[in-house]
Amino acid sequence: MVIKSTNPATLEINGEVEETSPEALEKIFDEARAAQRKWRLLSTAKRARIIVKVNEYIADHIDDISVIISKETGKPPLEAFNAEVYGIMDAAFYYYNNAEKVLDAKEELDLGFYSSLDKSSFIVYKPVGVVSVIGPYNYPFAIPFNQIMQSLIAGNSVVFKPSSDTVLVGKKIQDVFDSIDDLPSGVLTTVFGSGSVLGNVLVSKANRVVFTGSTETGKAIMKKAAETLTPVCLELGGKSEMIILPDANLDRAILAARWGCFTNSGQVCSSVKRLYLHESIAKDFTRRLVDATKKLKQGNPTDPGVDVGAMVNETQMNKVLQAIDGAKKEGAMVLCGGRRNPAFKGYFIEPTILGNCKNAMQCVQREIFGPVLPIITFKTAGEAVALANNNPYGLTSSIWTENYEEGIKLAKEIDSGTVMINEVVYTFALAPTPWGGVKSSGIGRTHGKMGFLEVVDPLHIHVDKYNAPDAWWMPYDKDFAEMMENFKLIAKSLIVRD
Repeated sequence: MVIKSTNPATLEINGEVEETSPEALEKIFDEARAAQRKWRLLSTAKRARIIVKVNEYIADHIDDISVIISKETGKPPLEAFNAEVYGIMDAAFYYYNNAEKVLDAKEELDLGFYSSLDKSSFIVYKPVGVVSVIGPYNYPFAIPFNQIMQSLIAGNSVVFKPSSDTVLVGKKIQDVFDSIDDLPSGVLTTVFGSGSVLGNVLVSKANRVVFTGSTETGKAIMKKAAETLTPVCLELGGKSEMIILPDANLDRAILAARWGCFTNSGQVCSSVKRLYLHESIAKDFTRRLVDATKKLKQGNPTDPGVDVGAMVNETQMNKVLQAIDGAKKEGAMVLCGGRRNPAFKGYFIEPTILGNCKNAMQCVQREIFGPVLPIITFKTAGEAVALANNNPYGLTSSIWTENYEEGIKLAKEIDSGTVMINEVVYTFALAPTPWGGVKSSGIGRTHGKMGFLEVVDPLHIHVDKYNAPDAWWMPYDKDFAEMMENFKLIAKSLIVRD
């Protein structure tokens, strides 16, 4: 059986790959486990030096990789480079320079009274074994590549399954790592197939699962992982809000809202999916944003000057169109867009802005994974925070104000994995920063220090240099009872008094 790759903008066939059977996947996990036992013996510095070689291949194939991403996702090649390829090269360089600081750290623990008995404890980190990385279709290069690099540098092997919509990008990721002569065979293997066929093996045979995708699929993975108590890191859906206060730089905020919602045709878990405007600026801001949105050029993403491309497939396009119809039935007003673009045969939805929205509407509460932006007004900053938090998701948020201290204060009140002040979306590209959400947006973090800690196990090592028997050892005789009286005095000294 083969999986065919279709260009969502032109509906042409890009190519195909062979499906992986569940039986073959079982063998791949066995090989990955054997390879990991040798790979983990290398020092962190050596592993990082090997993995950073991905940048040599990527640098020689920047345009080719960007075009493959474009042809499978529908985003412009320049956007693919900027949002995916460049970010990975920057991340590889960062991990190379910083992995040892995290993975080789030895954290000494303060044992208090017990230190006087020549006892000490410290924590080190060990690779978990085999990591299943299950990638999404919206950023099929950048998202799994980050997770693969961190897992490998930490001393794990990886079994990687890309989305069936972006199998050629998945194959290209394997090509990148295969270009490294020093990388042992079996340390990274890419497999192809649907989650319904391969999912059980990917979860049950792994020591960690790192998944990026829908909240519904994430819940199913977590349920399966519970059978084997396999830890999971889940980066799921989002309904990221953008709150504009009256003192914000409105010129910049308008451009940010336009880019933040319509980049990658809105197929971004952290894209601006709710716009909260203070009532004093709402009318003017909305008018200017609609005018700016109408200036975006939509079309075949490989054509020069195209800003907005296609949806990844017909199913996703129809889901978004149904959500727009549902919003109109609830009373939302289409201010621009709101339909499939009739000028093209591919899966194009015009950039859409919805006015007259209320916070309880489904178009505001549920994730619409497409180029759709509902607008809600508010009277006070406190009300805006309350409206923002009244939502099942919590991935990223942004607050726009020139009063930075007030912005930071409000940020701490928002239920979110990341809150940006006067910025949207882009912190995914910052390798040092953690990436992940709260509530229905998932659990765990990728990137930076926290990303490394997701794919290792902490090992507590205790060292005892005390030569005499410990006071609490048997027998529980008269001498023991007298010793415990001293311990009672120590216990009473532990009370913290006003």
